Parts: sequence; structure tokens; C-alpha cells
Amino acid sequence: MTQDERLVPAGRGLDNSLADLTQTKPFGRYDRYSSPPAETNVREYLYVILKRKWLILSLVLVVTSLVTIQVYRQPSVYEGGTTIRIESKPAPVLATGQVIINAPADANFWGTQLKLLQNPQLARQVVLSLELQKDPSFLGGQAQSSVFASLKRIFAGERTATPPAQNPAAEQTVTTDEMKERQLTPQELAALEPYEDAIVGSETIEPIIGTSLVTIKYQHTDPALAQRIANTLADVFVQNNRERLDIGTSKAEEALAQEIAKYQDKVKKGQDARFAFAKEHDLPLGPESGPNIEVVRDSTYSGQLLNAENERRNFLAVYEAARNAPDPFANPEVQKDERIIKLREKISDLKDKLTSLRQKYTDEWPEVKQVRAQIDDLEIELKKAPVEVLASMKSRADAAAAHEKSLEKAYSVQHGKTVSQTRNVIELAIKTQELATDQQYLNTLMQKRREVTQGGADRGTDVRVETYSRMPHEPVGPQRMRNIMIAFVLALVAGIGLAFLLDYLDDTVKSLDDIDRYIHLPALALIPSVRSEKRLRGAEPLKPSDTTALAMVTDVRSPIAESYRHLRTSLLLSSAGTPPKTILVTSSQPSEGKTTTAINTAFMLAQTGADVLIIDCDLRRPRLHSHFNLSNTRGLTNCLSGESDVEELLQTYDKLPKLKLLTSGPIPPNPAELLGSEEMRKLLVSLSEKFTHIIVDSPPAISFTDSSILSTFVDGVILVVHGGRSSRAVVRRAKQQLLDVGAHIFGVVLNNVKLESTDYYYNSYYSSYYRTDEADVQGGADGGQNSRAASS
Repeated sequence: MTQDERLVPAGRGLDNSLADLTQTKPFGRYDRYSSPPAETNVREYLYVILKRKWLILSLVLVVTSLVTIQVYRQPSVYEGGTTIRIESKPAPVLATGQVIINAPADANFWGTQLKLLQNPQLARQVVLSLELQKDPSFLGGQAQSSVFASLKRIFAGERTATPPAQNPAAEQTVTTDEMKERQLTPQELAALEPYEDAIVGSETIEPIIGTSLVTIKYQHTDPALAQRIANTLADVFVQNNRERLDIGTSKAEEALAQEIAKYQDKVKKGQDARFAFAKEHDLPLGPESGPNIEVVRDSTYSGQLLNAENERRNFLAVYEAARNAPDPFANPEVQKDERIIKLREKISDLKDKLTSLRQKYTDEWPEVKQVRAQIDDLEIELKKAPVEVLASMKSRADAAAAHEKSLEKAYSVQHGKTVSQTRNVIELAIKTQELATDQQYLNTLMQKRREVTQGGADRGTDVRVETYSRMPHEPVGPQRMRNIMIAFVLALVAGIGLAFLLDYLDDTVKSLDDIDRYIHLPALALIPSVRSEKRLRGAEPLKPSDTTALAMVTDVRSPIAESYRHLRTSLLLSSAGTPPKTILVTSSQPSEGKTTTAINTAFMLAQTGADVLIIDCDLRRPRLHSHFNLSNTRGLTNCLSGESDVEELLQTYDKLPKLKLLTSGPIPPNPAELLGSEEMRKLLVSLSEKFTHIIVDSPPAISFTDSSILSTFVDGVILVVHGGRSSRAVVRRAKQQLLDVGAHIFGVVLNNVKLESTDYYYNSYYSSYYRTDEADVQGGADGGQNSRAASS
């Protein structure tokens, strides 16, 4: 038998395989070859959150605590607010008697004023007025407090000292002239820059919509400084505006006088230049009367030139058509020629006469010859006639062209005179317009000078303080509770997002739902971990007696023992009719608990009174003998090699006589070939006749081909998956590898599952179960065992 033949399951044909694919399995909601519908509900989201609740709570606690300490380290900020009025009075453009025409409002006025309030030059005047460069509390008071002080502030609260009341308008401001007189050095200016930046950075300008009022707000940790700086900012701004108005009025009068003198001289020179230009080019200074002769001549020559051009084109077109015609007599001019018409009439008369003579005489008759000779002479003359007509037509075309050239020359001369005159007229009009504009602007300047002289500063921007700042008693910042709540919400969202991210990145099988959703195989049983059992029992962990695997089921009340009973029931009901005899137990990778599952499954089947045999077919790393403290000097390999009979190699478990064991024996150099041999198949067939159930322990399916070979010899396969460690992709690969060789998979056993994170009903039930009276528990366990044995 070849290796390929050994991988084909005995007794299964193509029809049976197709039947297996279409039958519905008794355990599991979906067929193994179909994908279940993806369902996402609130319970799954809640499960992910609760599973990592300590991570979320820790992240929320740490972030919220750090933010709380940080916000309370920040000093309290007070705000002073001063209200000023800014009114723009547009200067009138023209004022005559009772009529005043005002200039349009400046669209950039308010933007300019608000920017001036945040000018570093204004901040420098405030610093020098209040001598803030000598006040250590101005910049030092904004530093953060220590962690201890912030904790004290959190639990003891914040106490604000009430500063003494001050006169809000008592500060002596530094003027612009004083700033110039001081002549600060570059070093002094550099030293003032941090103070200027601090004022500009903490200053807020808020215009009140619908009014001419603007609020100047300044924030500082010292309430007295906040009040003083806000008031001083307003006072300095009002003072600077007044200085600009005073300086602007005198400068405006001086500038207007210079501008008026300049334009008076410009108007005088413009008038002289206009008169000289009109006289030089013989142009009228006033409006003209009557038509312009040069223009009329230009128009007349233009019309005549167009007519001559059309006439020349017509003559030339007729001549070219007649010259290029294939039949000269087809030319209309030739046909209309009187000489040609007469020649045709004579030729026609002679031909009629010749016809009548031929009726009486022969062609040799003298008169006939004479008439024929006349006809020939006339036809020769007729042929020459079109040439003469064409020559006459060419003469007319040449004459029309000469006439056109003469008119074109005359028109060119006249048009030059007209263009020159028009250019002179336009230039004179431009000079006239420039002169009128200068005269109008001169009148405007003179009107502006009268207004400046009469009105003075009343036409400037009116700025005054409406309300000085009060002493702030309550802080306006920082918004501690708001920042703490935002940090709490963000940390909570980040923790939940991190929990979902970790759950998304976790590719392991952790629950029965994962088996149903990703593996698409029935879940035979869920085996809890020993740690979960200890927690449920509320006592010390179970002490193993003489084995490791069997220690899990020695106590009939333990959840692990109950889980293996559930596995036994699932196996007995996995096939319709006869329960399976030969069962292969394997896993996708090592250390998933397949040997423990095989031993406990065989143990539970033997408790029903059936004859059970467990065979250690893991010829690479046998573990069966170590769990039962048996010798492994002889076993399966001796039987397959023909050294011993199988009856001699079977061993009995003393505590359960119905359970027989066949250890692996010496490890062979070729395990796969030995397990895939015909002797192995015959051995299983012969043993299945003697035992009710045969449990076969095999190596992992992914690492070796032993499990794939043995799966073709047995009735079905149990795939053991380690909960929370086995990757979904690896388990699916092991499943597909078994299905590819035609193996029948009963289902999956989810092993070593932490119940504290997966099954809350399971926890609560067994916790209350173990808290009952010991005598009642023992009696219930014995009764339950007897009833299960009877049902099995």
C-alpha cells in the first residue's frame, strides 16, 4: 500500500463523502463547511469592555489623576475689563452754506483701531507707566505651583486674598514724546520685550456688537495687576489718540498749504501749455461750429476709392473669365459686339445664297465659288474679332486699375492730414481734461484747508474711557472641572478603544462562540482551567495523587469532571445509531492538552461500564505512560514490528479495570511510516472487535503527518484547542488538513479556559454549588453520578 492509498479512508467512497458533506451535524448551529452569519450585538461589545475593565479603569484613573493635579498646579487667573468708546467722525468733502457732502466711511477703520489696541508699542508704554519691569510678581506670579500645593488646593480649596481698593484712574501714563526723550538702548528694548509679549498675549479686545464700545480685558494671576493693566491700556490708548489728533491737525494744515501752492502752479502751467498747443496746430479752444472740411474730404476720397476698387475688380473679373473661356464666342462681351453680330448676319445670308445656288449649279460654277470665297473671308474675320474684344476689355481693366491707384494716393495723403488733425484734437482734449481735474482738486484742497482751519480736532476720531475696570474677586480660569471631565471622557474613550484594539489584535480562540464563528465546527465541550476551578471552589488547588491528568476528574463535583462528562455525552451522541468506536484525539500544535483530554475521555467512557482502550500513538513524544506511572519499554511499536502480540502489551488501570492502556513503546526512527502501515489498520480493526471504544492519542496535526494518516483509520477525530492561546488561523489550518484527507471531525474541545472571563453563569452556578453543605453536596454528587451512569 502506498502513502497516498493510506490517506484514503477505508469503506468510504465518493458517494459516502458527498453524503457526509450534506448531512447536518447534531452539535453546532452551522454546517462545518458553511460560514455562519456574522452577528454583532451589544452583549459582545459589553463582553469586550468587561473583559478588560481593569485596563480601562486604570487608564481612566491615571489620566484623570494626572490632569487633575496638572490643572490644580496652574494658578488661578483673574480678569480686569475696561470699556472705551471709539467714534469715527468722517471729514466732509464739501461744505457750502447749509449743504455738507461727507466722505464715505472707511471700511478698515475698526480693524485698524482693534490692531492698535494690541500694538507692542502700546504695551511698552503700559510697562513703563506701571514700571512692571521692576515688579517681580508680574512674570513670576504666573509660574505653576508644586504638586504638594496643588494637592492641598484640591482638598482644602482655594483662598483668594482681597487686595486694597485703588483709584482706577490714578496711574500716570507715559506719553509718546516722553518715550522719544528717553531714547531706550537696544539692550533696554530687548529687556522689555518679555513684558510686552506678556501683555499682548494676555490681552483680549472684544467689540460690543451694534455699538461703538470696545472692552479691553486683561488676565493675570494677581487681581490688582489685572485691574491696573486693563485701565492703563485704555488710558494710554486714549492719550495716544489725542496726541495723534493734535499733531495731525498742524501737519495737515502745513501739508495742505504746500499741496495748494503746488497745484496752483500746475494749473497755471497747464493753461499756458493748452493755449500754445491750440495755436500751433490751428485748433479752436472752444467748441467747433460746422463740419470739419478735412474729415469731409477724407470721407469723399474713401467713397471714391471704394467705387474705383469695385469697378477695377469687375473689369478684371470679366476679362479673366473671357480670357480663360474655352470658346471665345461664349463670352457675353463678344456676343454683344456689333461688328461680330453683323459678320454673323452676313455669313448667314451668304450661306443661304450658297444653298440656293447649289440647287441649280454645281460647286464648280463660278458664282458658287465666288459666294464660297466670300464666306471664307468673313469667317476668318469673325475668328479674329474675339481677340480684338479681349484686348478692348484688358484696356478697360488697366484704365480702372490706374484710376484706383490715383484715388488711393490722394486718399492716403488726405487721410494722413485727417489723422494728424484728430490726434491733435484728442491731445488738446486730454490737456483740457487734465486742466479741469487739477482745477477741481485745487478747489477741494482749498475747501479742506478752510475746514481744517475752522474745525480743528473735532473732525478726528473720538476715543474716551466709558467704564474703568473693577477689582476682580472671582477667577475666570482655568476651567478645572471642564478640563477634568474632558480628560475623563477622553481617557474612557481611549481605554475602550484600546480594549477593542487589543481584542481585534487577539487572534486566539477564547470561547465557544469563537469556535462556532471562526472554526465552523461543533463545540463538544468546554474544559475549565485548574485555576478557575480553584477560584470556584474557594479552596486550595487539588493535589495530584499518582497522575497529573486524572487528578482533574478524581473529584466528581469538580467543574472539570463535569465538563468531561459533557464531552462523553457529546461523543456518544455524535453519530446517529451506533456510537463511535475508534476516536482520534489531536491538536493543532503542541501543549494544547490533547493527551490529558484523551486520558480523561477514556476514563469517563470506562465509568459507563464500557471496555475502553487508550493507545499512545504519539511516537515522537509519548506521554501516556508518565500519567499512569507505567513502564514504556514495550508497547505499540513492538506490536507493529511483529515482536509481540497485542494481548501481552495491554495494561490495566487498577482503579478502573474497564480501562486498558497500550503505551507507545520504544520511539522508532520512522513514526509516520509505522503508523501508516497496513499492520496499524489491521490492529485497529481487531481491537475494535474487543473494545467498545478506542481512544487514540496522536501528535499535533500541524507539526507532523501522523494525525492525518491515523484519521483515515478511525471513525472520527476530536480536535483539542487551548483556550486563549491557539491561533484561529492555525486551528483552521489543522482542520483543513484533516478534511483534505477525508477525516471525519466530531468537533472541538476548548481546553484550559479561564471561566472568570468567559462564562458568568458557569461561575455563579458552581460557586453556589460549592458553598452548600458538604454532606448534601456529596449526596447530590453520588446521585448525579449514578443517574448519569444509568443514562449512559
